[in-house]
Amino acid sequence: MAIIFNNKKRKAKAQKDHNYAGFWLDRGAASVSLDGRSSASSVVKAIKLRNYQRAIGNFVKILSQKDVPVYFKGTESYTDFNHVTIAGNINEKNFDVTAGLALHEASHLKHTQKEVLVNFMENYKGDDQREIKDMLNWIEDRRIDTIVFKNCPGYKGYYHKMYDHYFRNNDIAKMLKSPKYCTPTMENFFAHIINMMNPAFDSRRIVGLTEITKLIDVNNISRLKDTEDALKLAKKVIAKIREIMAEEEVKQIQQQQQSGAGENDEDQEDQETQSGPGPDSSDEEEEEETEGEGSEGDEEAPGAEGGEDDEEGNEGPEMRDLTPSEEAKVEKALEEAKQQVNQTVKKKQIVKSVAKKIVQLQDSEIDFAAVGDGRQKKDCLIYRLDKEVHKLAAVTKANDYLAELRDKDEFKSYYSDGKKTQEQADAEKVCKNYDGPAGLNSLGYGSRLGQRRFEKFVNEGLQLGAMLGRKLLTRRESRSLETNRLRSGRIDNKRLAHAGYGIENIFSQIHIEKYKKANIHLTIDASGSMGGDRWTNSIKMAAAIGKAVSMIDGLELQVSMRETDDNDTPVISIIYDSRTNRLAHLTNLLNVYDCNSMTPEGLCLEAMLKKNLLMPSNEDCDSYLINICDGSPGCGNYGGRNALMHTKRQVKRINNELGIQHVGFFFGDPDRYGFAQFKEMYGVKQSKALADASNATAIATHMNKELMNK
Repeated sequence: MAIIFNNKKRKAKAQKDHNYAGFWLDRGAASVSLDGRSSASSVVKAIKLRNYQRAIGNFVKILSQKDVPVYFKGTESYTDFNHVTIAGNINEKNFDVTAGLALHEASHLKHTQKEVLVNFMENYKGDDQREIKDMLNWIEDRRIDTIVFKNCPGYKGYYHKMYDHYFRNNDIAKMLKSPKYCTPTMENFFAHIINMMNPAFDSRRIVGLTEITKLIDVNNISRLKDTEDALKLAKKVIAKIREIMAEEEVKQIQQQQQSGAGENDEDQEDQETQSGPGPDSSDEEEEEETEGEGSEGDEEAPGAEGGEDDEEGNEGPEMRDLTPSEEAKVEKALEEAKQQVNQTVKKKQIVKSVAKKIVQLQDSEIDFAAVGDGRQKKDCLIYRLDKEVHKLAAVTKANDYLAELRDKDEFKSYYSDGKKTQEQADAEKVCKNYDGPAGLNSLGYGSRLGQRRFEKFVNEGLQLGAMLGRKLLTRRESRSLETNRLRSGRIDNKRLAHAGYGIENIFSQIHIEKYKKANIHLTIDASGSMGGDRWTNSIKMAAAIGKAVSMIDGLELQVSMRETDDNDTPVISIIYDSRTNRLAHLTNLLNVYDCNSMTPEGLCLEAMLKKNLLMPSNEDCDSYLINICDGSPGCGNYGGRNALMHTKRQVKRINNELGIQHVGFFFGDPDRYGFAQFKEMYGVKQSKALADASNATAIATHMNKELMNK
């Protein structure tokens, strides 16, 4: 299988603007511009770039069939046969190009013989060493790319995008048609050869290029079995280019000499003309004219050796001079193409703050989803704290240690610059490296270091939950009713003897009644207005439901918090899932999680829908959503009537698409305007107001009633 690199039919396809990764990459609202000028938070940028890196890293490992590290750093892309380094500011627009570049570098790991390159560079001392090496790079690239095309056709799209970017662009096409780049020099030969994949490539534009193109025979490049074969061909190509250049240099010298001799002949002819024609001059002139016409017809156009168009008698290739601005763009494009061949692709470096954030998020369970619509479109951060049990346990343990140390007399201040023990230094490092939602700032940034501010309320909630759990224990029970003397069912052995006397009602049936499984998702508004009694009672209620659920088989619970970060980016934190977490994980986070920021109500609900964070109802399980809030949705430019209607649409989707029964609890006066808005979002029947935050236990009572009625 060969690749038709210079197929002109490829031009239309090459210019098609589409992203091969678009169908599986979650493209957010904000671009991944890492130069610090994007409106998105640095966390969102870092998550996107981390996701891109992970995807490309997986491609590399699959293609190379090795656990190859992929680094995204510096300004150059290359492989040293131990790892792949990719430079660049990756985003949605250039992801395919970067993926193609990474795959290309990975294919070197599998198909290129490193020892051939090393031996050549160490032992070959000719003046053309660099030229042969550059030509070898290009020929070897085409050889291994053909192997990938044959064995891994699914990656073709990424390769074509890479070719379009570096070799098939319009600036390269202009270069190929410019007379400046068509003189027979080593640089021009190389520029045309490496870009022969461009639809504008024509081997007739440089004298001898057709012969070199046939020697390379790129459409039959698979004939080269290994890197050694590619090296032999590279030597032949460079030798042939040098031979053509030498011949052209000789021709130029001869032409200059002939031009000088021609001037002398013209002077002599002028003198003869002045003295008059000879007796047989007319016949000689006719013969000369005839000979001139014959030689002109036999002579080929320069640089058209072997050209098909020329054999058919058509005109030579199109040529056009460049303007100064076009020439500048051509030089830039040509330099990028050469960098790709020489494996030194240079791109913009990642901003240090974002690079640091990527390191922090490498092992974090954090994602994002594009939410909202129109001008209110945003990226919603999703923290999966339910999947970071061990990490959070280590962070809280370190905070507890530092808090205890701080309270000691000999420790003057947590921020003391005095001598620290290794244990203290390690604990501080664990805390500083943790990057979680704003509600856990007390863990990561030390503003309330180690203070379990809500431990009292959590303990009260656990006691309340034990009482609630005992009420719900009846959900474990099942009731059976046996009905006999039926005409269908299982045979009742006691009445089997009556069958011989014409009695047909000898069957019995057993009916078993038991409660269906149930799932509860409790989502709490963690905005700043929820502070005080509203928050402490929400914490108590969450602990109570968590304790009750832990006592009942067939009943599951997820708990999430909704907030924003410092850039008004909506945040949803899944802090607990009873299917995978122990109750201690929930109480551990409730002890320290605090409210802050704004209310991104509908945006967070949409993110949960997009990422399938809500369990739908089915034949075996009833699913419930409990929402706790104290006001209307709003954060940044998301607010007003548009935010209200957006939240209402998400609630309807939760009902209609997932079959989830929801109830919304409003902390506030039911006579105030805010509750009217709340009812519009969640429905009149499904909305309940709690004027006194201390009545939060009414939520548990409501769920008890709902669950037992089912």
